[in-house]
Amino acid sequence: MYLQCFSLSQATEHLNRDNVILMSFIFHAGLCLRVLILVALTVPIRAAQPAPETFTLTVPDGPTTTLSGSSVSLLCQVSPLFNVEPMEVCWYRSSNFHSPALLYKDHKIQEAPVDLRYKGRVSLTGGLERGNVSLTLERVTLEDKGEYVCQVTSEQWYEKASVFLTVNVTGSEPVISVAEARGGGGQVNVTCSSEGWSPYPTLTWRNKEGTEIRNEQEVLNTTGNYILVLPHTVSALLTQMF
Repeated sequence: MYLQCFSLSQATEHLNRDNVILMSFIFHAGLCLRVLILVALTVPIRAAQPAPETFTLTVPDGPTTTLSGSSVSLLCQVSPLFNVEPMEVCWYRSSNFHSPALLYKDHKIQEAPVDLRYKGRVSLTGGLERGNVSLTLERVTLEDKGEYVCQVTSEQWYEKASVFLTVNVTGSEPVISVAEARGGGGQVNVTCSSEGWSPYPTLTWRNKEGTEIRNEQEVLNTTGNYILVLPHTVSALLTQMF
């Protein structure tokens, strides 16, 4: 074992130096702590923007179009933008104010009074804290089409605006049939059947050259391909020997 001996003066010198290092560490640690506390206390706290006394609602200029069976958002937001969570938001059909599709009140969506046809199919997904009160409608049906009114109510003011929903329904696959025309003479009647369209489609007949065959035209003893054109749908091809 190695034992180092110090004189009294050397020991005192070492002790004083260690005390100075310890005091310096404590001083710097305390300074850092005070700086951290000062920084924590000086971080600004953003207060929620208060609701204005009056406001307006912004909605699309034209109708909103969707397909049957899909989901759609009816867009609506307040202007200027502010947090509308403390307010009342009501979406209803223009002819059914007392049974709304959705009623948000007291910071939650109310179970009643509401139109039972929309139960489980509607929600507010835009972000009320950002001033967006858009309504999302799921599993859209043809009966959902029409005018919807969005109304936002505060303690001092209320505003409402309308959004029009158009629902397109694709009809059944076209079925083409050919039958001999009454009176014979080498003439036939070509019939196309397809049901369930909304809105009602436009039907166009064309020959193999792409020329449109109008209703008042008669085609006699002709061999060719005729195409039934349904806009935005599947076309049906007919090949028939006349």
